[in-house]
Amino acid sequence: MGARHLDIGQRDVPWVVLANPEGNPCCVMEDRAAYADTGPLAALPLDSAKPDRDAEFWSWLTGWTDAVGVAPRSLRHPSLLGPLLELCPEPAPKGTTKNRLHLDIRPKTGDDPDDVAASIAERGGRELHPERGELPWRLYADPSGNEFRVLPTRS
Repeated sequence: MGARHLDIGQRDVPWVVLANPEGNPCCVMEDRAAYADTGPLAALPLDSAKPDRDAEFWSWLTGWTDAVGVAPRSLRHPSLLGPLLELCPEPAPKGTTKNRLHLDIRPKTGDDPDDVAASIAERGGRELHPERGELPWRLYADPSGNEFRVLPTRS
């Protein structure tokens, strides 16, 4: 389907790193107990300067709770369905290029977008203001610089 093996300096690891046709990396993992019930998408890894701090931020933002994982901190939806959000130590500070992966968050119905923005800032995140014209979502970065979008609430 167009994937190719990718060397990102992973050395001798029990998983395979592939790149899709556009060059985006993904890992095909070996069987791990932590991923037994996650389904085909096992984890969403985020590079984190401070995994404990970022886990608190993402737990507040998503409502996800601590879970057993292989990263220093892992979160999972309270239903115990779906992938883990893994906060992994970042190898180096993030640059200024756009993240290849970002998460989309939808606040609860009735949440005021400006209140959400203020709460994100209070917790160490920041709003980004890309020059892309009028969009239905707002773009942010978590305390470690991982980008995410806050979508409009459902009406």
